[in-house]
Amino acid sequence: MADDIFKEVDEELRAERMRATARRYGMLVLALVLVAAIGVSAWQYQLFSQRKLASATATSFFAATKLADSTAHAGSGGGTGQADAAAMFAHIATTGPEGFRTLARFRQAQIAWSAGQQAQALSLWNAVHDDADADATLRGLASLLWVQHQADGGDAAVLKSRLGVLSAPDSIWRPMAQELDAEIDLRLGHIEEARRKLTALTEDGAAPEALRNRAGGLNDTLDTIKTGG
Repeated sequence: MADDIFKEVDEELRAERMRATARRYGMLVLALVLVAAIGVSAWQYQLFSQRKLASATATSFFAATKLADSTAHAGSGGGTGQADAAAMFAHIATTGPEGFRTLARFRQAQIAWSAGQQAQALSLWNAVHDDADADATLRGLASLLWVQHQADGGDAAVLKSRLGVLSAPDSIWRPMAQELDAEIDLRLGHIEEARRKLTALTEDGAAPEALRNRAGGLNDTLDTIKTGG
């Protein structure tokens, strides 16, 4: 009889342990399901938020572009419109998603340079160049513009250092960088070095036709000057 009682108690204890284990694991499974569901919901909300932000930013960007373009040549009355457009681009550059941020900085720089705010424009192009999250091609363009707008009076060594990177064989900006490099050589009085680079450009099939023509025309001008024609 005692053995039967102990056996019954033991079976009941084992059954209770199994029920407790099932409850614990059941709660764990439920928790995992809830975490997964929350994770999926958060991911979907993030995608929705990104799409919503991109859509709102696009609307603001094109509104700012329209304002900037319509007031670019509006005389004294265009100053306010240009300033308002610049403020809109500045807001996009601060709060918008990557891509729009970079494009907004380009438009800001354009407006600043046209308004005589050269230091601000150069700073904006430099900011794009230094932005590791920006598209590599656009970073190169920003660097090219930074050099171009200082080619007539900027530190030649600094400008040529930037152009050296842009003149790499795989750089899409190589022909334009070489043209600027030749212009800086002319500014420094390095005529033969400039002629060599211009000649190479006229023979570069990868360079745009307009650029090859400019290089050829400038070379012809140097020839005329040299011969006293």
